[in-house]
Amino acid sequence: MTRRGDCIIGVKANKAAVDLSEDYRILARRADADITVTIEADGIVETVRAKGDPGLTFTDPEDIVVRKSSYICGRTVAVKADKAAGDLSRELIKKLKNPDQEVTVTLTVETRE
Repeated sequence: MTRRGDCIIGVKANKAAVDLSEDYRILARRADADITVTIEADGIVETVRAKGDPGLTFTDPEDIVVRKSSYICGRTVAVKADKAAGDLSRELIKKLKNPDQEVTVTLTVETRE
């Protein structure tokens, strides 16, 4: 990674977009899907709120991307997020800078129906 990779919060993940559960993928493709992304590292927890979209494909075998925009590609698992990597707390960013830090990212989806 380089300093230009300022939107990356983790590497060496054990899941990619293609690996997400079928239940998640079905619900996240609904237009009324509200997605919560919880990022936890060494007791520091950050929450990002995003939306689902019928255009989500979940085809990428290496990456997961949550976007502030509405852009969708195979890496995208949620759109219209209320935070980007640069909006996360400095306390969490400090933890994430440690290459040995384990990070847990949990994706939760709710629909109105």
